[in-house]
Amino acid sequence: MKPKRRLLDLKKNGYTAAISGIFLFVVFYLFSEEFLQGFKAGLLNCAEIVIPSLFPFLAAASLAGAGEMPKCLKKIISPVTELVFRLPADSLAAIVLGQLGGYLSGAKAADSLLRRGAVTEAQAERILLFCVNPGLGFTVNAVGFGLLGSREAGKILLLSVCVSSLILGAFAGFFSESEQVKRNIEPKPEPFSAAVVNSVASSASAMLSVCAFVAVFSGINAIFAKTIKNQTVLLALSCLSEVTSGCAAAARQVSLPVTAAVCAFGGICVHLQIFSLSGKLKINYAKFYLFRILHAALSFLICSAALHIHPLSLQTSLSVAENAAPWSFSAPAAISLLFLCALLILDLDNARKIC
Repeated sequence: MKPKRRLLDLKKNGYTAAISGIFLFVVFYLFSEEFLQGFKAGLLNCAEIVIPSLFPFLAAASLAGAGEMPKCLKKIISPVTELVFRLPADSLAAIVLGQLGGYLSGAKAADSLLRRGAVTEAQAERILLFCVNPGLGFTVNAVGFGLLGSREAGKILLLSVCVSSLILGAFAGFFSESEQVKRNIEPKPEPFSAAVVNSVASSASAMLSVCAFVAVFSGINAIFAKTIKNQTVLLALSCLSEVTSGCAAAARQVSLPVTAAVCAFGGICVHLQIFSLSGKLKINYAKFYLFRILHAALSFLICSAALHIHPLSLQTSLSVAENAAPWSFSAPAAISLLFLCALLILDLDNARKIC
């Protein structure tokens, strides 16, 4: 019976993919003009916000996950990480970068740790549950200053999502069984120069995927804007689907605690990117989305409490365009950067095949 059930599941998944592909093809054809405009806007968001705020941290996360922490530091750090999160000391880089480096940094570092045997699969999955944050560049600079005209607002957003994330990490660790990482073969350390090149190359590949996701979801949001007349429903769909355009649409329309909840949830576009970066790790999707909802709710509460302690007044008359200068960019330069990333990936891939 089990082989038949698996065959039925495969057929069901195949039918779902085929029907979804045909449906999207028809939608993109009927609303090609709206989709094209949204797609272009998504690419501009990538050049203006996503690439500058994410790429360096993504490369740092990959490099940190590939390296081995000195034993003297492990003795100092391990009591803290094991007591609070029930994770080994090597996971510290993933935790820190997962808070400050952007949505994908935690997943990237967790995947690197799992591949070299520094954490178990269960521990890597727990890292993915709470190390999903918008990061320093996105919250403070892009959302705080770029969209809300206040870096103080961005700092409160960052504080809210990080504190709630760490609480969830401790919560997940409390209900997990303490386990040691068992290595049958000690991994051979990778040369630093090779680790740097591989980190940049893998991050460049990830950025191409990220920009593609953002552009496609921005196009879908443009179709929503054309077909959905209820502004509340439209804003909710925009925030749930893609966080960059969602935050841009929600700027000055919702309260700061709601913005914190939107940033904490991340959006389906970010979630799909995390799933694609998780490598061989098997993800419990129900648990993952439960933690995303809890993260959003906690961030809302912590941001509300922070505003009571430190009241903040935003200039509601300030338009987003007034803060566009710090985020101005050259579209040809952004396209050139993506093109060079692709060349770098192809060149490294060919070099490996030659060797």
